[in-house]
Amino acid sequence: MKKPFRPAALMPFLLLSGMMLFTLHCAENPLEPEVRKDNEIWITAEGYVPETLTVAAGTTVVWVNKDNKVQCVESVKSDGPDPEPDEKFPSSPILEPAETYSHKFTTAGTYYYSCSITRLQGKVIVQ
Repeated sequence: MKKPFRPAALMPFLLLSGMMLFTLHCAENPLEPEVRKDNEIWITAEGYVPETLTVAAGTTVVWVNKDNKVQCVESVKSDGPDPEPDEKFPSSPILEPAETYSHKFTTAGTYYYSCSITRLQGKVIVQ
């Protein structure tokens, strides 16, 4: 006598197959290094990368929080141990890990910035 076909018996196999296909096609390649874009500044536990970014006027700079702690970007008058805030460009909100903040720089000049939480410092030079 022939056993009846039971679709439920295939469920574990189909589920496992689907998970494997999803992992293979959707996961990032761990061997492929992350590449910073020319207009990006990465915020890391060690500091801003790069610490100084030079861009053309009209460029939108994007700060990316690569740290596992909150960070911020605040315009300051200069670098140094206790930089004073200024308003050359708007401050970011608190950036959770993996969040971004961007600002379009339209006027040539040197723009210093800092994080009041972690005391990291950097600058953008707009030409």
